[in-house]
Amino acid sequence: MLVAAGRRDEDSGETSSDLHSVDTMPYPDATPEQIGFFREHGYLVVGDTIPQADLDQLEGHCNTLIDEKERLANDWAWDAKESRDQRSFRIVQSSPALVWKDIGEQAYRRWLVSFASQLMGMELEFWYDQFLGKPPGKSVPTEWHQDEGYWGRNLADRGITGWIPLQDVDRVNGCMHFIDGGHVHGVLPHRLVEGMQSDLLICEVDETRTVACPMRRGDVAFHHSKTPHMSTANTGTAWRKAVTNHLQAVGAGGEGGHYPWRVKVNQKTGARVIPESSPLKQADEEAG
Repeated sequence: MLVAAGRRDEDSGETSSDLHSVDTMPYPDATPEQIGFFREHGYLVVGDTIPQADLDQLEGHCNTLIDEKERLANDWAWDAKESRDQRSFRIVQSSPALVWKDIGEQAYRRWLVSFASQLMGMELEFWYDQFLGKPPGKSVPTEWHQDEGYWGRNLADRGITGWIPLQDVDRVNGCMHFIDGGHVHGVLPHRLVEGMQSDLLICEVDETRTVACPMRRGDVAFHHSKTPHMSTANTGTAWRKAVTNHLQAVGAGGEGGHYPWRVKVNQKTGARVIPESSPLKQADEEAG
């Protein structure tokens, strides 16, 4: 098993994840050391966990999402200068659940719930997943953000994400970066990314505490819902494919109590919608 620990990169000034191997069976329980690391740092990389055959099956369904992206996906980095029909899909955003009816029965899904529950110290349930694909050469970064910045106050300290790359990832093709210990400092102010028609958010972070996490196919990265994170643009030669799996406390009820920066974009119409629980929506209704 691989557990991330910090190591300073003297060229970039960033900290890379230093991955220490321990023999393990597939789909392990969390060790006390892993639980302690996660609770202190807000993230954890677990190595060589998902069997390659399981990943092959998952990737096959994600390839369908790429092939039919105009019908099945959003462009999460939709450029404001592009019309809907001209979207360049710099970040393909969809869900393998759209094309895989039995995905909820897969062993990796059950393991995510079990392992994440141990990390968080509470009973969790699977909430939803996303496929995030970055094409070679024309993608953009997924900017710094916290998941709770999207989800709202309803999931304060009650959410976790398991990020599964479908190929080896590094700084070249778009690996994950975390702010070490950033989950203990509350939700940071977010704003919409300038020049985007989509609802992509960004927040300001202390980048001196950045940890870059190169990973191998089969690894999984977990992060707390308050941990600031980002992934770089894909400047490699092949697609960077990843599936994010979002879990919440049992009975939490999903997103709600949204922050004022949160909007949702309907990519069929381009319309921006303020969630019902947003203070901006409530203020607008009171004024009306």
